[in-house]
Amino acid sequence: MPDPILYARAILAALIASAVIVAALVWPRRSSTPAWINTASGIAIGIGLIAGLWVGSVHVSVPPATALDRLLLLILPAVLLVEWAAALPRVATGFVWLLRISLVLLVPRVLLHGSVYVNNPDEWTVWQSAITIGVCWTLLSICWGGLLTLARRSPGISIPVSLCLSLQAAAATVMMAGYLKGGEAAMPIVAALLGTAIVVWAVRGRRRGPVDERPLLLPPVLIGVGVIGLFGILFIGHFFGRVTDGRAVTIGVAPVLVWVAELRPLKQQRPWIVGAIRLALVSIPLLVTLALAKRDYDRDLAPLVVMTSVDVLTESALGSP
Repeated sequence: MPDPILYARAILAALIASAVIVAALVWPRRSSTPAWINTASGIAIGIGLIAGLWVGSVHVSVPPATALDRLLLLILPAVLLVEWAAALPRVATGFVWLLRISLVLLVPRVLLHGSVYVNNPDEWTVWQSAITIGVCWTLLSICWGGLLTLARRSPGISIPVSLCLSLQAAAATVMMAGYLKGGEAAMPIVAALLGTAIVVWAVRGRRRGPVDERPLLLPPVLIGVGVIGLFGILFIGHFFGRVTDGRAVTIGVAPVLVWVAELRPLKQQRPWIVGAIRLALVSIPLLVTLALAKRDYDRDLAPLVVMTSVDVLTESALGSP
């Protein structure tokens, strides 16, 4: 059964842990380099995620036995390493993009490892496999590459926040589709990203000059973990749960809508207005998708949950002295 109090504790633990760690690593330094801020952000996200999973009692098998285990133990740590290398000044940009592309190509196959989609030829034909994996590669590349490009062109806290909104929508959708553990695992990712992003944004306030002229150093690790985490949760929810392909794609590409705010009439507005427009654009498809998921949940799963709760209460009453 869902436990909102436990979820709130997990979110709070991940949020506080990530914020405290990145603040301790970055705040004392008067002039932190982008590489150091990115490294500190990666450390904070990792510790925040561990804290959230532990407080939320999300069991992860070692060695990984399920797709969710592989996402948490293999894929997300790989993203942290790749994005840590991305910010190092001596690492060539081409090599970094080669690592990112390699990760994009590996993620779907790693998540499907050991499943009927791989081991049972009758479940998937060669063409179905090629088309499905190809679409996943394309969507993941567009989202990751597009947000990284925008972060260099027009950085702002609205970019990681848009990923957090999408991840939270993915968590709710996956849970309403019947896969509780997938949604529970997504919540600490959201909180760790948000806590880290808030502190990084606050660091800008320590720089001299007008607020609008202080550059926001947006660590690439925020985007990498956000995009891969979002893709992984939706991928697992679709192939191992009951999330429809349309809803998975809608939530997965929603963060890319922040690019609409780059149109000339919108881009010329003040930064906080541009940020608000970005978040509004991302929120619209997410709210529609959540409403549809809630409708299906109330129709298909809610009656089963109520019946299960009644049975448990009845058994408890009959078994009491």
